[in-house]
Amino acid sequence: MARTVVLGLTVGVCALAALAMCGVTDLWAIGSVLAADLALLATCARLLLPATADDPSAAVAPQDGLTGLPNRAAMMARVERALPIADSEQEAAGLVVLDLDDLADVNDTLGRRTGDLLLQSVAARLLAAVRDTDMVARIGDDEFAVLLPQVGSAPACLETARRLLDAVQGPADLDGFQVRINAAIGGAVFPAHAATPTELFQRAEAAMRYAKQSRTHAALYEVGLEGDLAPRKRSTAVPARTKRPALPFR
Repeated sequence: MARTVVLGLTVGVCALAALAMCGVTDLWAIGSVLAADLALLATCARLLLPATADDPSAAVAPQDGLTGLPNRAAMMARVERALPIADSEQEAAGLVVLDLDDLADVNDTLGRRTGDLLLQSVAARLLAAVRDTDMVARIGDDEFAVLLPQVGSAPACLETARRLLDAVQGPADLDGFQVRINAAIGGAVFPAHAATPTELFQRAEAAMRYAKQSRTHAALYEVGLEGDLAPRKRSTAVPARTKRPALPFR
């Protein structure tokens, strides 16, 4: 800000000095010079100062920097455009949400670079498995979503979810480390399960959490599913500890 003010004042003083040297005393001429200087000051301030949160040009980029996929905001905007079209064409639209297992363990054990490679591998596998009309996005640290604008029906959405899960899961060579990718996926369909974009997101995520907790790996939203995900009363019995399988190393 200080540099901008100094630049504007310098230009203004130089311009007024030039008018004085030329013997110009007309108030209109002096006023025009001052107005031009203020316009220059405003332009410099816009170019030199960082954008603020209230500035539309400071909007969050619609792309995930790591995978190159659209981010959650971009996916939500696309869903908001897709649902009215699906409604007018009386065509079911689906949304599936996929959550990776053990990303934190990969980051901690094999390094964050390997974790980044895992995310990039999942993104590539999803892109290779969808249609041109579908949209793949990374909506969280270890979550991806796929919009299926013309899914056809709820059973077809579940079938597609399982196919995408099969495409993602399996061994992956990540810079020399052999890692098996595992995930859970859940889906919801408009208008059968949701009437708004927000509901569609929430119910697809509820189905994904159910698939993860119940270890079914793939699930479709059902009425009342959120209630099944509520915390249950803790049992008085002490569960036996199970040893978590170690990640494979090179």
